[in-house]
Amino acid sequence: MGSSASGGNRARRTWARTASIGAVVLVAGLVPGTGTGTVIAVDEGVRPVRADFGYRCALPGGPHPARVRVAAALPRQVAAGRPVRPADVRVAVELPAEAVARLAATGAATAHGAVRLAGRVTQGDDSADLPWTQLTAPDRALPATGPHTVEGAGAVPAVTASSGGDLTFSAGPVTLDLLLRRADNTPTAPPGLSVTCEPETGQDLAIGRVAVLAVPGADERPPAVDEPPPAVDEPPPGGQGGATPPGPARPPAAGEDPGRRAGPADECVELPPTTQDPVPSHGWIAGFANVLKLGSAMYIKDPGLMKVGMAKATQTYQCPRDDGLVFTMYSDATFSYGGKPQLPPVPSTFLTFGFMPTTATAELTLDAPMEIATGSYFSPDGQFSEVTKATAKLWVRLRDVKVNGTPLDVGPACRTARPMDLSLTGRGWYDAEGRPHGYTVVTGGPLTGTAGIPEFSGCGVTEDLDRLFTAALSGGGNHVKMTQGVLCSPGQPEFCPDPPKPKPER
Repeated sequence: MGSSASGGNRARRTWARTASIGAVVLVAGLVPGTGTGTVIAVDEGVRPVRADFGYRCALPGGPHPARVRVAAALPRQVAAGRPVRPADVRVAVELPAEAVARLAATGAATAHGAVRLAGRVTQGDDSADLPWTQLTAPDRALPATGPHTVEGAGAVPAVTASSGGDLTFSAGPVTLDLLLRRADNTPTAPPGLSVTCEPETGQDLAIGRVAVLAVPGADERPPAVDEPPPAVDEPPPGGQGGATPPGPARPPAAGEDPGRRAGPADECVELPPTTQDPVPSHGWIAGFANVLKLGSAMYIKDPGLMKVGMAKATQTYQCPRDDGLVFTMYSDATFSYGGKPQLPPVPSTFLTFGFMPTTATAELTLDAPMEIATGSYFSPDGQFSEVTKATAKLWVRLRDVKVNGTPLDVGPACRTARPMDLSLTGRGWYDAEGRPHGYTVVTGGPLTGTAGIPEFSGCGVTEDLDRLFTAALSGGGNHVKMTQGVLCSPGQPEFCPDPPKPKPER
C-alpha cells in the first residue's frame, strides 16, 4: 500500500480515538517554595483572564490548524494556604471549515460532548497537573460552510499553594469528545469521535497568574488537594476484554428530584431527560429463553416484528461522570403479531419432572412497551462504547398442551398470575473505521439477560392445574439470549422497508 493510504488509516485511527472524560478531579498541590517576605495578605477580588493559542488537531485527513481560546476569572492575590479556584472557565476550540465539512460528510447535523484541557500550574521550580476535564459543550448545529467552534464550560478544581510566590496557569493538550447526531437525532456511525489537539511550538502558553503572599509563621506543610467527587451509582468500567461499563441512568421517577448530584454540590448536576418526538423504526428479533427447572429452552425460531420509537428522550450530563457516561438515549419498543403486542407463538417440548414428555405452545405478550436506555461511553481503553438496557413485562400463556402425546385441556386462560420481568443488556462499540461491533439499537446484535417466571393461574377446566405448571415451570434465573436484526430507520435506509431477519445465537 502507498504512503498516502497508510497515512489516511492513521488519521482515521487518530480521529476515532476515544478516552475517558470522567477522570477524578484532583490537582496535586505544589510543594513549599521560598517565601516572599513577611506580608499579611488578604484576598483581593477577581479579574478576567483571556488567552488565545495556535493548535494543531488530529482531524480527518490529517492534522489541521485550530485556534484555542481559554477564559477564566482568577483572584488577583491570595494568602498562602488559601485555595485558588478559577471561576467562569471556558475553553473554546475553533475547527477549520475543512474539518467541519468532514463531520458533515458523516451525516452529522449537530455536535455536543465535552472539552478537556490538560494544563500545568507552576510556582517557581514546582509544578502540578491541571486537569480541567469537566467542561461540557452544549449541542450546537454544524454550519453549512465555514468554521465551527466547540466551547466547553464548567467547574474546575482548586489549587492551594502553602508558600508565597506567583502561581502560573498554563494551557496544554486539548481533547474534544464529540457526540454526533443526524438531523433526525439518530446517531452517526460511529456516534462518537475524540479529537486530540496539541499546541503549536514556540508560544507562551500562560493563561494567567495569581500572586500568593506569604503568611508570617505559616507552616510549610504539604499542600491540600481537592476532595474527589462522591462515588457514582456504579463502579467505573474495567479495561478492554471483560470490561463491563455500568448501565445508563434511568429517567427520574414521578415526584423525584431531577437534579441528582454527580459531583460536588457546587460543581455538577445531572439535568432530567429532554423529551422529543421519537423516530419510528422497525426490525426483527428472535432467540432462546431457558426454563431452568426443565433443563431446556424455548426456541423463538420465527422472528417477531419489533416496532421501536427511537430517541423519545435524551439526557446529556452537564459534567462528565467518573464512569465515562456522557449521554443517554431513551427509546421504547413493542412487538406486533396478529394485531397484538406479542411474539409469534413458540411450540416447545420438555421432559416435565425429568421423565414425562410434554409439548405446549407459549404466547409471550407485552404488558406495556419495552423501555430501552442506551448509554454512550468514552472508555479509558480508547473505545467509544454503548451499553443498552431493555426492560419489559411479559405475560406467558400456555395452550395446546399434550402430556405423553395425550391432550391436556388447560382452558383458554392458562397464564402466569402476573407479568414476567425481563431484563436484557446489549454491549457494543465502534472501531477506528466506524464499524459497529456487538449490539447497538440501530444495527442490532445479541441481547442477554435473565427472566423470572411467576406462578401460573387459570389453568385447567375440570381440575385445577395451577400447581402443576407452577411446580414444573415457575422460578428465577432463566437465561435469555435474543438476537435483534438491523432496524429499518432513517439512519439505515438501505434496510427499508423490509429489514433482514436475524439468525438466533445460541
